[in-house]
Amino acid sequence: MCACKQLSSHFRWTVTMWISVCLISSFLHITAGCTQLVTNYGKITVYSGQSVLLPCSCSKTQAKHPSFTWIKLRGQQTPEIIPTQSDLYRGRVEMFNNISPGNLSVLLSHVTEDDQGWYRCQISREKCSDVELAVKGCTLSEPRSRVVNASPGQSVLLPCSCSKTQAKPPSFTWTKLRGQQTPGIILTQSDLYRSRVEMFNNTSPGNLSVLLSHVTEDDQGWYRCKISHEKYSDVKLTVEGKRCS
Repeated sequence: MCACKQLSSHFRWTVTMWISVCLISSFLHITAGCTQLVTNYGKITVYSGQSVLLPCSCSKTQAKHPSFTWIKLRGQQTPEIIPTQSDLYRGRVEMFNNISPGNLSVLLSHVTEDDQGWYRCQISREKCSDVELAVKGCTLSEPRSRVVNASPGQSVLLPCSCSKTQAKPPSFTWTKLRGQQTPGIILTQSDLYRSRVEMFNNTSPGNLSVLLSHVTEDDQGWYRCKISHEKYSDVKLTVEGKRCS
């Protein structure tokens, strides 16, 4: 009987020690930190307006490093630290290390052409991982100018689009031109047009066209779709009513 009790006590002691060793081993493994980064990511290409994942991870996904930084490299100039020191990135960056300790990746949203370049995920002076981001922006489709005809009371499409419909410019405006001296009328800001204009870029990012409804002869003239100082496309609208024979 005593021998059985001694054996049982010894067994419980052995199990307790084994569990303790496992717990200590796991703790040391997790707290050892990120000893090695995965580095072979290459070049990532996206369209402007999209979101992109800049990958960075520890070779052991359970490893947690006390600190790390994401930097946009800028040659010899001072690099931008993302997102804490740059208004260009603040509010557009999502981290994952809180839910997955070894995942140091960032999700960058609403990408523009200004975002392209080299990015570095760094946990120490010697340990870093670089990734190149290429951004395909909006290039307006040809032709540079065109003519559209309509009759009073009709709806008319003023065409404008990016050559790649996946690309979304940071902003664009439609303006009715009014000569060299008088500023144009921005369609979305004018009571003459605001309620008669329908946009399509919410469902098709690169489609910058507008549908102008209930046109009158006063609407005819030149309209400009503009995404930057150098990038624009002009449309001449002619509105002709039926003439008596």
